[in-house]
Amino acid sequence: MRALPLVLVLLLFSGAAPSDPSDPSDSPLQYSLKYRLDTRLMGDQLDIMAGEVEAFGAYGQHLNFGLQVPLVTNMTGRGRGMHFGNEYIILKGKIGQPTVKLGQFVIPFGNLADYETHSRIFQPLYANSLGVRIDPGVEVDGYLGDAEYQVAVTNGNGPFKGDIDGNKVITARISKKLQVGDDDLKIGISALRGRLPVFSLMNDPLMDGLDAMLINVRNDEPVGQNDRSGFADKTRYGLDAEYYRGIDLIRAELVVGSDDGHGANGQWIQVEHPLNYKTSLIGMLKRWQQSTGSFAGWGIGVEHKLQDTKTLRVAYQDRRINERLQDMPMKMDMHMFTMQYVVEF
Repeated sequence: MRALPLVLVLLLFSGAAPSDPSDPSDSPLQYSLKYRLDTRLMGDQLDIMAGEVEAFGAYGQHLNFGLQVPLVTNMTGRGRGMHFGNEYIILKGKIGQPTVKLGQFVIPFGNLADYETHSRIFQPLYANSLGVRIDPGVEVDGYLGDAEYQVAVTNGNGPFKGDIDGNKVITARISKKLQVGDDDLKIGISALRGRLPVFSLMNDPLMDGLDAMLINVRNDEPVGQNDRSGFADKTRYGLDAEYYRGIDLIRAELVVGSDDGHGANGQWIQVEHPLNYKTSLIGMLKRWQQSTGSFAGWGIGVEHKLQDTKTLRVAYQDRRINERLQDMPMKMDMHMFTMQYVVEF
């Protein structure tokens, strides 16, 4: 997979333009490039969350590829690995046959299978529930009748990292689209088993960089991000939904499971309500509980399309945390105001 960045460099500097798939005179290589600049003002700090380029394409009829390259980002640690690292190829057979994905890709658990969270302010449960988002491995996608399935085997240590203990993470999901009156509903059921990192609730794994600590759930001791004792044998079962109800879009996820036999569970729901073609209100509720404690949070925001390629988002989030580490109870309230400006072209 380390050859994929070379592919992108060749595309960028070969002088070739992105291909038009409708033009039969084009070469077997078809591709498109997307550039994104994501800047965020959080409190009094302005961060470049992502200056990146993504390439998606195909070579012939039986090979697709995807590649994500961060050119500049303030993100560090395992939080960076949850946002960056997509590098994969997809092998395709005849129409209707399963496809095989090889490389580094988003684990197909819950809403992650269909919802692109990378450039959003509000995030579902994966950072605390799974501990990773992008992981190296192999995935098989296909259909069983009118239901869609994904089965993946990955390392469990995040992108650009070796397998920390040789144990693989197995993830499976099956989903189906339903018609509810005039509305569209997609329901998914997921299951996961494998050894994955467990984060302390006192840190935000996505935003706190190298300061986000892992937890040894056997003695509730905080440890560093690459300490093997901060990994646990996780079992997860998830139910997710994507519901277009009239003009509203509702996404929800329910997760239950265990970390080395200690119970864990969480819920997440997000509602997007368009006010007009350009502006939407977004509300979110989120809760997570693990052996060391729990948090409950909510958020409200506004998204406004300045132009087709430019989006402004403003959001406020509140989270109340209770955690006990080595018999020391801790409480913390997190309040965060974020202004985000995203340019894509």
